[in-house]
This record gives sequence, structure tokens and C-alpha cells, in this order.
Amino acid sequence: MVVASLMAISILQCVWVWRLYRGAVADFVQRVEYAAYKSMYQAFFYGEVPGLRPVTRINIDLDAFSLYFEPTLLEYNVLQPYAVEVVRGGDNPRVMMGRGEVAQLERHIVLMLPVADSEYSLRVFVEAPYRIFLGRVWWLLFSSFAIVLLLALVLAYLVRTMFRVRELDEMRRDFTHNITHELKTPISVALTAADAMRNFSADADVERRSRYLEIVETQLERLSAMVERILKVSVHGSDDAFAPVTVALSPLIAEVVHEVSIATPGDFSLTVDCPEDLCVKVDAFHFKNIIATLLDNAFKYCDKRPVVSINVQCYATVVAVSVADNGCGIAREHCKHIFEKFYRVPTGDVQAVRGYGLGLYYVKQAVLRHGGSIDVSSRIGEGTKFTVKLPYDG
Repeated sequence: MVVASLMAISILQCVWVWRLYRGAVADFVQRVEYAAYKSMYQAFFYGEVPGLRPVTRINIDLDAFSLYFEPTLLEYNVLQPYAVEVVRGGDNPRVMMGRGEVAQLERHIVLMLPVADSEYSLRVFVEAPYRIFLGRVWWLLFSSFAIVLLLALVLAYLVRTMFRVRELDEMRRDFTHNITHELKTPISVALTAADAMRNFSADADVERRSRYLEIVETQLERLSAMVERILKVSVHGSDDAFAPVTVALSPLIAEVVHEVSIATPGDFSLTVDCPEDLCVKVDAFHFKNIIATLLDNAFKYCDKRPVVSINVQCYATVVAVSVADNGCGIAREHCKHIFEKFYRVPTGDVQAVRGYGLGLYYVKQAVLRHGGSIDVSSRIGEGTKFTVKLPYDG
């Protein structure tokens, strides 16, 4: 409906402006015709009074015609360069006499006026001021163009908003699906272990009971970690929860690396390059979560032996903390969206790695709370590098 309305408005505007333009041209032609007839009667006909007395004598004199024609054109406000010819005949008339150069007229109109009942006709060439006609309607053209452009921009914004809303709906739907699956899994495992202890005499076997209780505890810890990760998004927005202090960066990163190394199974390589005496003002809780989230993504999104490195460089006013990996990489068109809430790189119906689309959103918000910034560079199949830049006062 919006597109149809735009097209209808554009067509109406164009038709309206065209009719105004053609009306201006027709009015000009009519004024010239009136002036030509009036001058012709004054110059050629003697003793003739229209409607009362017929023509008694015709004297065709183009000099006399011009003597009357130019003032009359001026009177009708249509004075333009012109040329006149007296022709004889019908379909292929022969020029008998002329005044003025037709070739010197750029864009002209032609009027053929019969001279009374004779076999002669007066052919008048008048240069038409089409630029003046356009100048009279230029503001209409401009306003029409502005209206159409405005409506086109509104349509583009509307379409963009519709697609964005649809994309957000899809991301929320994926988030709901993923979080439901992630939360149900530990709950189901814990319930199964509890049911086994109750219905299969696990209490009689101390070893089995201990094993089942360990399973329940593990799954509840996993469930608690999931809930805590989701709540981070709301925690970072509270001023009471943000308390930056000056801390040594190297021990803080080492603590995070130790925790992540314990929780990450399999073979991997994780190196850290950080000055020992470097101190920055950060909120320790949020900074540890920033590094932990980036490391967690580096390990999760890797289809080979993970090789991850943390590099810290100190500049005059900035401390740059980089986390680089050799994972699957992120396409360029997705890099600008990965920090948005609920956004996950689309992989079709197959989700090889579960998540909520909140991790990198939290990271960016936490970095911004520190007054810093975060950048990402990535290539498909080669890996990804996140660089967190924090303010540094020496």
C-alpha cells in the first residue's frame, strides 16, 4: 500500500506539473496568435471592421506588420525574437516574402494565419521561452521531488524497521529455544539421578548414592552458572554493582586463565603476554567476566585444536587487551552485529554450539562502563581477534 501510494502521488505530481507547463505554453501561443491577428488586420486590411464592414483592399506589407506586431507582443507580455513569411499555397506552400531569420531562432513555435479569403497565408515563427515556463513551475518540481524523496526515505525506513523487527523476533525465538534447551538438560539429568536413588534402592549402596549425588550437584552447579550468566546482562546496568579500583592486571588475568583452563576439557594452547607491573582501574568482577567470556567463545567456536593467546600492550593513554584464537572465524557482515543483544551468527537449523546471544553484548556493555571500547577482526577459517581498549592514566 505504501509503494502504491508513493507511485500514485508521484504520478499525480508529474501530471499536475506537466499540465501547468503545457498550460503556460498554450497561453503563450494564444497570446502570440492574438497579437498576430490584431497586427495583421491593422497592417494589411483597409476599411475592414470585423463583423460590420468587409475587406475592401489588402496590402501585404511585412514592415508595416512588424510596426504593429512588436508593440502588441509587448502589450500581451510575450515579446520574443520572431520571423514572419508570406506563403502561397496549401500543403507545400511557397514563400513569397519574408522578414527575419528563422535559422537564428532556437526553439520556436509556428503559427499559420490565413490572410482573409485570399490564397496567401502569414506564417509566424516566435521563439518560445521554455526556460521561463520551466522557471514558473520549478518550485512545484522541487516540492514534488522533495515530497517523493521524503516519502521514499520514510518507506525505506519503514522497510528497514520491518526487517529489523523480524530479525529481532527471530533472535528472541532462537534465544528462547536455546535457553529452554540448555536449562532443561541439567534439570532432566538431576531429576533422573534423584529418581534413581528413590526408586532403584540407590540409598542401600553408598557408592552409587555418592555417585548420584555428585551428578545432581554437578548439574545444579551447571544450572546455577547458566542463570548467573544470564543475570550478568542486568547486573552490569546497576551503578551499585560497578566499583572500579586500581588492580594489577597480570594476576587478574592469570586467575581467569586458571579457572577457564580447569573448566575446559581436551587439548589446547593458551598463552598470556602481560607486563607484571601494569596496574589499571577496573571493576575486577566485570573485567574477569569480560576475559572469561572472550576465552569461552574462543574455545567453543573452534573446530580444531584451540590455540588462544592473550596479549596486553600499554600505550600513553590506553591499555589494549587482545584475545586471539584460531577458530572458525566470523564473516564480515556479521561482525557489526555480534555485540547486539540476542544476536547469534546464523547457522541455519543446526546449532553446533549452544548459546543465548548475550555474552558479547554483556562484554561490550561492561567495556563501555569502563569508558573503553572493543574491536573485532576476523577471517573465515583463520580465527578471530577481540581487542579491548581501556583508559590508562599511568
